[in-house]
Amino acid sequence: MSDEELPKPILTQAQAKRANQTLKGMVISVLLTLAVVIPVMFLNPFNQENNFDPNVDVDAVAAQAEQAASFTPVVAEVPPEWTANFARWKSGTSDGVSYWEVGYLTTDEGFVWIKQTDAANPTWISQHADSAPVTGSRSIGGVDWEERETLDEDGVRSVTLVGEVAGTTVLLNSDSGSEDLKTAAEAVIAAA
Repeated sequence: MSDEELPKPILTQAQAKRANQTLKGMVISVLLTLAVVIPVMFLNPFNQENNFDPNVDVDAVAAQAEQAASFTPVVAEVPPEWTANFARWKSGTSDGVSYWEVGYLTTDEGFVWIKQTDAANPTWISQHADSAPVTGSRSIGGVDWEERETLDEDGVRSVTLVGEVAGTTVLLNSDSGSEDLKTAAEAVIAAA
């Protein structure tokens, strides 16, 4: 049988309507999906390349924190090249220890974290030192600092110093080396 001999299909009006239902259904489904997805996309904040606020006023935040704290939050005079990344008072935590914390970006893209409390306990210290074991001690600025060291999954060394300064427990943590920790420790002692 050749192509010319095949009968031409003839669709009734009802059959033609049903044949178009698939296309109509697909168009309606796509439009409804877009009607749901587009509002959800606009409700989410857009990612911004620079979320960092270089204008953290550590002095102002410390003054506010002092109202809630039972000690004076330390405001260390760090090198001018260091930039405060955050400063905050943490109260009502699950472990019951309220504390002051400040984070600084150092010149070599490292990070120094300062935490201070007058209600430290061994559990709190261990948690905030990433459960690092005590690896030694050192004296900086007349204060004896307990040294704890750990390696993360990428092999990056992180050191935490724990010391008593002005009747409070201070934790200094850095992944940028001993010199930055020494600078931070001296700045904390000078400010206390």
